[in-house]
Amino acid sequence: TATNPPPYTPPNLLLPADGAAFTAASDTITLQWAAVGTLRQNEAYRVTIEDITEGKGRKLIDYVTDTKFNVPASFRPNDTVPHIIRWFIVPVRQTGTAPDGQPIYEPAGQASQWRDFTWWIAGGSSGTTPTP
Repeated sequence: TATNPPPYTPPNLLLPADGAAFTAASDTITLQWAAVGTLRQNEAYRVTIEDITEGKGRKLIDYVTDTKFNVPASFRPNDTVPHIIRWFIVPVRQTGTAPDGQPIYEPAGQASQWRDFTWWIAGGSSGTTPTP
């Protein structure tokens, strides 16, 4: 049996800066982090994004092999209340496949620290930015 390599260090988050505010409905928000090394064929980064303002546990988890992730427009808040969005990254390794064909991943290293940004869809024409 193959021996798993040593665990990766936590990814270093780059952008957006902790506490950044996005105020336009058309903003594309790209999350970026530094590579933890050269990923092997069965490895990826698990991106976890959660709207902690909403209070309903609205969460998005996706897997990518790049060191950036565009937050989909479908995750954008649909009201004019500032939403605090929390995100973090974990290197993962595929260990199998579920009966439905989806890959099964396990952590291949430590999780990054988490960061928050505020996503606020301005209502009306005030143009003001709330203080996060």
